[in-house]
Amino acid sequence: MTPPATVPITDTTSAPDPARLPVASPARTRREIVRRLALRRGRLALTLLVLLAGAAAALTTPPLLGAVVDAVAGQSGRGRVIALGAALAGASLVSAVLTYAGGRMLVGLVQDTLAGLREDVFEAAMRLPADTLESSGSSDVVSRVTGDVEAVSEAASGVLPDITGAGLTVVLTVAGLAVLDPRLALAGLSCVPLHWYATRRFLTRSHRVYADIRLLEAGRGQTVIEAVRGAETIRAYRTQDTHLAELADRGERAIDRQRDGAKLRNSFYGLLNTAEFVGLAALLATGYVLLGRGAITLGTATAAALYFHRLFGPIGLLLTSLDDIQRATVGLARLVGVTDAAPPRTADPAPAAGSAGPPAIAVTGVHYTYPGAAREALRDITLTIPAGATVALVGASGSGKSTLARLIAGSGIPDSGVIGVGSGPEHGPRYLVTQEVHLFGGTLADNLRLAGPGAGDAELTSALRETGADWALEPGRGLDAVLGGPDGAALDDGSVQHLALARVLLADPPVLVLDEPTAESGPANRALLGAALERVTRGRTSVIVAHRLEQARECDRVVLLKDGRVAEQGTHDALLASGGEYASLWRAYTGGSGEPAAAGARTDTNADSTSDSTAPAPDTAAGTDKEH
Repeated sequence: MTPPATVPITDTTSAPDPARLPVASPARTRREIVRRLALRRGRLALTLLVLLAGAAAALTTPPLLGAVVDAVAGQSGRGRVIALGAALAGASLVSAVLTYAGGRMLVGLVQDTLAGLREDVFEAAMRLPADTLESSGSSDVVSRVTGDVEAVSEAASGVLPDITGAGLTVVLTVAGLAVLDPRLALAGLSCVPLHWYATRRFLTRSHRVYADIRLLEAGRGQTVIEAVRGAETIRAYRTQDTHLAELADRGERAIDRQRDGAKLRNSFYGLLNTAEFVGLAALLATGYVLLGRGAITLGTATAAALYFHRLFGPIGLLLTSLDDIQRATVGLARLVGVTDAAPPRTADPAPAAGSAGPPAIAVTGVHYTYPGAAREALRDITLTIPAGATVALVGASGSGKSTLARLIAGSGIPDSGVIGVGSGPEHGPRYLVTQEVHLFGGTLADNLRLAGPGAGDAELTSALRETGADWALEPGRGLDAVLGGPDGAALDDGSVQHLALARVLLADPPVLVLDEPTAESGPANRALLGAALERVTRGRTSVIVAHRLEQARECDRVVLLKDGRVAEQGTHDALLASGGEYASLWRAYTGGSGEPAAAGARTDTNADSTSDSTAPAPDTAAGTDKEH
């Protein structure tokens, strides 16, 4: 059957698709597994030794049963039969104890290894360039750190111990057959060609099928996430049916591919059963002939039949577990792909003792293009932000304001050019507050301590009061008040943004980047957030994406962007006096009165669209604020 057309899998050994997170190649995945297990080689060796001993003890059962048959047939007496029975019971008990202990040891070893991988994947996801996360879709990342981790964990806990024991049992059983009589072993091995064909056929086809299923499920999840986020827009334009149809289409494609997987499994299991029948029939026929010639005893023939019958379970377990192993392997490849895609860890240097103050920022020849975009979002940007200065980035929608701000914040990597912060390129901790707001589930103190984990209650209270967020300390609220979630108090977006500004004081970064930090403020609390903005920018180098020009007027310098380039820069008064584009923008903004309207109109109707609408989000799932 010809599989349906699917998106090809990306291998990290080849050029990755910029619109999707990479998937590690099978060879790279194997190397990563070996590397992680090698870190625990002592535990691994001891575990395999215990499992091997358990399998060896279990394999004494068929010879002992054969000896019982010979003892009964030869009328060796009750005493010998009882002794053999006792030995049989002892061997079974030892095998059970060792197999159980080895399984527990193996599960613990694998879970410890997976715990390290899970933490590394999550940490790597936080280090991924924000534009990579944006272009690949949040559902891809979520499906990897949830669904893929779960698939690998389930296979490791439920399947790996069984197949390890089964593998040892198969090897020792074949050796036991050979010891009984090589001709019986050869007869039993007649099933191997059919097993090999079934396994190779399944592995060749199933890896691609399961990889496609993962991709299709991630796409379906992304459709749901986008629909939920844009629910109000969807209702406003009455496009519910269109989105439901798209979701149904993606769901049907995923189900069709899952059906392909089920067909592969059914065909595989049928071939396995056929192979078992062929092998057992060959062994019984060979045993019958050898017994008739007097070449073997009845006990030997019985032991051989029992040996081969014991192979049914382990071999079936090994081969049927390939289904789970394939799914886990695909999950591992996607997880390793995340760790490989993340840039190396870099520690921002702490400010030197006796430092003169906040650092300067130098942007030199920066170019940036979003993945898949036809034009550059930023072109040859060069500017200097003096140490301790507050600079406003202004311009029309799509001019590149948010893009430049987030590159300065470290939430993206320029295609070319250098962004120097402090002592050198990309140095110095930076902190980004975006226009997206998010209330984290937990207490008010928990929300604040995201920026200062070691801050005491007095420091939290001081940060709130300094930024004018006294409302959060009113009776009935306070640091222990539960916010968000099904049981917590809800806050409006302006209040959540106010908490984001309070976090800046707890983080106390030398460089602060704010992308429309008062976007969610209404006319009633705009002055309050404006005062908080003035407080958090004091004493640090700050960059503000200003959609309301009264914010730009209060800054030390203003940089006007147009079509991804710096069109003008200077102080507010100097730019007005020059009569250029900024002066025209100010006149349009103020309606020619020279003062902005009380409602605080904006220079554009939304955050930068086109290039900026897909601007790289900060390295957090919610994107409220993040230190770099």
